[in-house]
Amino acid sequence: MKQLIRTFFLLIISFFSIACSGKKAHCEETPGIRIIRVDTDLYNYLTHNAPDSVLSAHKDFLDVLGEKVIYIGKSDAIGFYEGLKKYFSEPTLINLFLDEQTHFADIETLNEELSYGLDILQSKFPQIKQPKVYIHVSGLNQNVIVTDEILSLSADKYLGADYPLYQNFFFDYQRQLMSPDRMTPDYLLGFMMANLPFKGNEDVLLDRILYEGKLRYILSKLLPKRQVWEYVGYSKEQYLWCSDNQKKIWKTILGNQHLFSSNYMTTAQYLKEAPHTAFLPEESPGKVGIWLGYQIIIAYMNQNHGVDFDKLMELTDYQELLKQSKYKP
Repeated sequence: MKQLIRTFFLLIISFFSIACSGKKAHCEETPGIRIIRVDTDLYNYLTHNAPDSVLSAHKDFLDVLGEKVIYIGKSDAIGFYEGLKKYFSEPTLINLFLDEQTHFADIETLNEELSYGLDILQSKFPQIKQPKVYIHVSGLNQNVIVTDEILSLSADKYLGADYPLYQNFFFDYQRQLMSPDRMTPDYLLGFMMANLPFKGNEDVLLDRILYEGKLRYILSKLLPKRQVWEYVGYSKEQYLWCSDNQKKIWKTILGNQHLFSSNYMTTAQYLKEAPHTAFLPEESPGKVGIWLGYQIIIAYMNQNHGVDFDKLMELTDYQELLKQSKYKP
């Protein structure tokens, strides 16, 4: 299977990082997974004039980072470590790196929640191989990295919506998703998107929103203590707006004949991160299609109690799925 690299402008979960001691100073361990602190090891390498060999344990990750994220080649390429230092030594980036290390000095909560979610996911989909899980810093670049072997999140994109540097690079609707409490959902969504890929006609709105709805439904079972709006990356107010305007949303989509349309550009308007969703009032949040798909899947699962996660993901007759959901806003 080819390596899968995915970039997601999602952004991730709570109050984490770590302060281990001795040989465990770069990781936090729980019964499920162990998040590898490549971010801490790399920061120490950059700031303490350490030999290149201190990063040798992270060769597989550095290969992906160098080749797919910061474009300096694999770790065995000539000049790789010089390029690594040059990339991260820009003063603004070094300050960002320092703030990330301070903010995520303890990741115990993250480790526990992510471990819980991954354990459930892999019990339902035993064919999915358990990855090595990392936290990295990308310089506001790659958000989630997923390969056959690796799952990693760029923690420097989760320092909070009010983090000063973000004001220069991201819009308000993007910064909303850059809080620490988005980290676990983004880890899991990225992992699911890579291992449970979309099947259907990607140009058709119904196909796309029901796939996205499946992922959010599964996410809700992996993170049962979260609030319902968190599964679609909304604030409480945004979720309530959609709930209060559910009939209007459905009527607009049907009235414009968008639900079964194979116009990719139209479909994208309902799924993308944006200040609001096109075709709907300006008070609407972006990606209303994802919210709607989640509601339809909830309705379907309420009508079909014996359907497990793996069976749900196998369902690709989306019109029949919609029919069986008996969704009526």
